Amino acid sequence: MTTNFENILFLCLILMFGIQLFYQLFFFSRLTFHKNTPPKYIIPLSIIIASRNECDNLKKYLPLFLNQKYPEFEVIVINDRSWDQSSDLLKKLKKEHSNLKVVEIPDNGTDHFAKKLALTLGIKASKYNHFIFSDADCYPKSNLWLKEISGGFQQKKEIIIGGSTYAKRKGILNKLIRFDTAQIAMMYLGMAKAKIPYMGVGRNLGYNNTIYEKLRGFKSHYHIPSGDDDLFVNEGANKNNTSVVLSKNSITVSTPKTTLKSWFNQKRRHHMTNSHYKLKHKLLLFIYPLSLLIFYILSFYLAYLEFNMNFIIGLIISRNLLLMLVFIKPFKILLCIDLLLVSPIYEIILLFCYPMFQLTQKKAKK
Repeated sequence: MTTNFENILFLCLILMFGIQLFYQLFFFSRLTFHKNTPPKYIIPLSIIIASRNECDNLKKYLPLFLNQKYPEFEVIVINDRSWDQSSDLLKKLKKEHSNLKVVEIPDNGTDHFAKKLALTLGIKASKYNHFIFSDADCYPKSNLWLKEISGGFQQKKEIIIGGSTYAKRKGILNKLIRFDTAQIAMMYLGMAKAKIPYMGVGRNLGYNNTIYEKLRGFKSHYHIPSGDDDLFVNEGANKNNTSVVLSKNSITVSTPKTTLKSWFNQKRRHHMTNSHYKLKHKLLLFIYPLSLLIFYILSFYLAYLEFNMNFIIGLIISRNLLLMLVFIKPFKILLCIDLLLVSPIYEIILLFCYPMFQLTQKKAKK
């Protein structure tokens, strides 16, 4: 004989399942059917990369940016107070590539500048009005990357949100990092497709000088060390001026963290910036993991009580099968298809990690 309390819990479980279903169908599934807008005309582009002590990465990855199959573009590298061999390398590459421009920020030993200054100087040095941003420890997956990304500026769009992933390495940590990155991409790309853009990643992001001047650059969040990408997009993006670019040729690949501590520090910095998002975005981002956590707690508790066992098992299987079905195409593009079958396990692990990111964030502020 069931009690009213168990019936209430069961109704809450159905509600949480409905919320999960909504996110999967309304946001994530849009990426399953996404097609890039092919470029109809050539837009001259400036690729802007801020770099600090990244000599080894520049040596490996910068030629991949410089040798893009695109008719008119420049690559601007801001060498931000580096003390390694970056300057010598960039001087050498500049002689070999006429489309490379180097901006040097000298280290005076007293100033403490963030990345936003470097990007500001890079934008000021650019000769074109459309910018594509990436990182020095990052590389384009294809020499057609710039051509694919340029399609995002068609139809007078001001902001391009692209997909980015991490390179595959051995170990559980690498799998967790890659899954977390892909899951976050599903959220910000899916919401942008649903006309609710809230962030982008600086490893694969574009915008034009019009929106940059309109927002007066990074002025509103210049006091925050990070957020040159997501806070800029959160402030300036809207349903009309933003486009999504996602294909196998349009992604960038980054070098992943190799220790749990370095990954936690990276995640902590991100959580320090997302607290500055608009309220509606914070609510949408909070509801999804919360509903998933409640969904699993209620499922296990009601199963423990042997309440509608078969139905609850059916809900869990249905939810996860639909998730994997929706994730197939985007995960393949983001080079994470190997993680698809175990995605529910990584989801649960991350549910326990997120509170720790928030705790470490609060400690860092004190």
